[in-house]
Amino acid sequence: MLKRIFIIGLFLNLLPLSLVSQKLLLSGKVEDNTGFPVALANVAIQTCSDSCVIARTVTDDNGSFSFDLDALPVPVTLHVSAIGFEDAFVDTQNADAGVIVLKPAAYMLNEVFVKASKHIVNLKNNGIRVSVSGTYLSHTGTTLELLGKIPFVFKSGTNIEVIGKGVPIIYINNRQVRDLHELEQLSSSSVKNIEVITSPGARYSSTANAVIRITTLAPMGEGFSFSGRTTLGLKHYAYLFEQLNFNYRAKGLDLFGALNYENYRECPRFENVVTQYLRAGLVEQHSMGQEMTKYPVYAGKLGLNYNDRVHSFGLLYDFKFNPSKTNGQSETSRYGAYIPEEVLGNFFVANRHNRQHLLSAYYSATLEKWKLTANIDALWQINDRFTEENERSSVNPLRNFNTMNKVGNRLLAGNLMATCAVWFGDLRFGMETNGIHRTDRYAGNADYIASNDNRIDETTTALFVESDQKFGVVSAGVGLRWEYTDSKFYLFGRYSPEQSRTYHNFAPSLFVAFPMGTVKANFAYTRKTSRPVFSQLSSAVKYIDRYTYETGNPNLRPIFRDNFSFSSSWKDLMVQLEYTSTKNYFMWQTFPYPSNTEATLQTIQNMPRFHAYSAFINYAPSFFGCWHPVLMAAVVVQDFKLVHHGTELKLNRPLGVFRFNNAVQLPCEVWLNVDFLLHTDGDAENNRNHNYWNCDIGLYKSFLNDTWNVKLQLGDVFGTWRQKFVMYDALTRSSVVKRYHTRDLNLTIRYNFNATRSRYKGNGAGNDEKGRL
Repeated sequence: MLKRIFIIGLFLNLLPLSLVSQKLLLSGKVEDNTGFPVALANVAIQTCSDSCVIARTVTDDNGSFSFDLDALPVPVTLHVSAIGFEDAFVDTQNADAGVIVLKPAAYMLNEVFVKASKHIVNLKNNGIRVSVSGTYLSHTGTTLELLGKIPFVFKSGTNIEVIGKGVPIIYINNRQVRDLHELEQLSSSSVKNIEVITSPGARYSSTANAVIRITTLAPMGEGFSFSGRTTLGLKHYAYLFEQLNFNYRAKGLDLFGALNYENYRECPRFENVVTQYLRAGLVEQHSMGQEMTKYPVYAGKLGLNYNDRVHSFGLLYDFKFNPSKTNGQSETSRYGAYIPEEVLGNFFVANRHNRQHLLSAYYSATLEKWKLTANIDALWQINDRFTEENERSSVNPLRNFNTMNKVGNRLLAGNLMATCAVWFGDLRFGMETNGIHRTDRYAGNADYIASNDNRIDETTTALFVESDQKFGVVSAGVGLRWEYTDSKFYLFGRYSPEQSRTYHNFAPSLFVAFPMGTVKANFAYTRKTSRPVFSQLSSAVKYIDRYTYETGNPNLRPIFRDNFSFSSSWKDLMVQLEYTSTKNYFMWQTFPYPSNTEATLQTIQNMPRFHAYSAFINYAPSFFGCWHPVLMAAVVVQDFKLVHHGTELKLNRPLGVFRFNNAVQLPCEVWLNVDFLLHTDGDAENNRNHNYWNCDIGLYKSFLNDTWNVKLQLGDVFGTWRQKFVMYDALTRSSVVKRYHTRDLNLTIRYNFNATRSRYKGNGAGNDEKGRL
């Protein structure tokens, strides 16, 4: 309670800073007719009598502008202009010009292509901003493919990571993306710009190590519209993706919806060699097998949105149904002291039925110098898994058994943020709260499978405050976030105090951005936290095979990461250096099973503090005309140590990622994309990774002012992508090789009719907890 009073008192003490300004500050904000901010708009102060220009500036990424004046000749006219909009002339006698709304220009250009005079990648206060619209990047295809071409970002299959930061939180127009399939549904030609925030401030969850914000082009037109996407592909099977979006717009009202169907299959093959140093002696297991998984996706959403110059609100209902079926078989040869002991065969069938319903609402208002935003989310999830297993042994009796795992999640979350102009910048403060109810039941029909019935009730409350200020050419920001979590654990309906936890966490952040001649530079510090996901806290012992069991650890402590970064850019060259200190890293460890000297129990543990150092460089020359090459290189080195088989093992080999992307404009406005990626040998946490490389080729062509476009893509041309690594813990060395059918030929056709996009501005609530579910 005292901490909450302290934070509220801090907010109240910061507010009077708005009275400190020594000069007259004329400020305002520029938006389009849908409420989206207009960046890089030109704003000029003119005298009303003779239109003499007193001062000029441009708007920032949030559409805001300001003039630091000694005095204001009253009255004056603000002349605002931007490409694609009609000029606006606003008379004002006040220091606060309010929100200036620009109307779309009556004319449309077939295509605007940005030449070398504009740098596509620009350094921002806490990351980078990449311009997409009007550049060669808009001809990439899907937004998922587009992210694989952005600095700092690494794409592996359908997964996205920020190098050195892990999986980012992704937003599209302030709404969090909870399913990466959304990125495949959004065309790159619809994207205006992308921000990669490598040092997220206090407004974001303390678990957010990186954030990607995607802004789409401002929608135009009214009435009914629809757009669609059809993808035909061939991997080791033929597949079809189908998507349909519809929208009705009248003045400030939007009614929108979408239906989506996708059909996926995976057929990985694996080869594992596991060496265990047990009390009974040295044991080796050589395994090979194959799995086949079919997982179609049925999804849809329906919502409404309303915008005017002051208020904006909306509702959204989103549903997903993901059934799947997996068939797998494997054969394992077991050796004791290098002598063959047993041959194990396993065949299993697993059926999953995952359902999700999300109801989301938001409200925002701009009132003089204040901007208020609020979000509320209600989420329901039901995830069922049923397995049938047949386990054969050359020396032991046959085992046939079934297992059942049912997981239910309910989340109710809300957040509130206020922004106001203070001193030479902005002050933002707010709160977020969420409650989670989770049930997890696991059972089998054999006496060697332990049943469990867990329940977790968890509430989290967070308060945050942050401020960004600009002093001439120097920008600086500071923020603080406080989070309190109360997690109650129940086992078979009984409260378990040993497994219940409370967390208090402070997450500070700061940045300083400054020029050094023609070089832009910034320094940033953040402290981030990763709490265990619920499955890692479960005390249920799950059966893997007759010699391997797995359980979670209710005593896990959160991970803390202190991150320091220095970034700089000069023309088309960008460099970033980082240092990260990690405490309580989660790692799976193997222990002897208590009642069986030949079996093992795998559980997750906290590890001692370790450090990592990384260097990143990106060069995108823009003077080759129709050829647009981009070279990227990143190197990460760590000093991770662990005790393996009684001795200290150092995992500190450098890990490198090198990328060479090429976009070539061919005749008839056809675009050719050829991308190469190399991932070198190196260590990451307790894994020793082996190198791999791959190459993707694509052709893109749009027609009738992008009314429809076609993309022909061949992914992993030479079939070289794979997973190969060695994983270490105290008692085990596991060598893993996984091969996937990654060569993928597909044709995507997108078509639009009076295309508009929803103006839904909600950013969701409880976003971090949704990921943990």
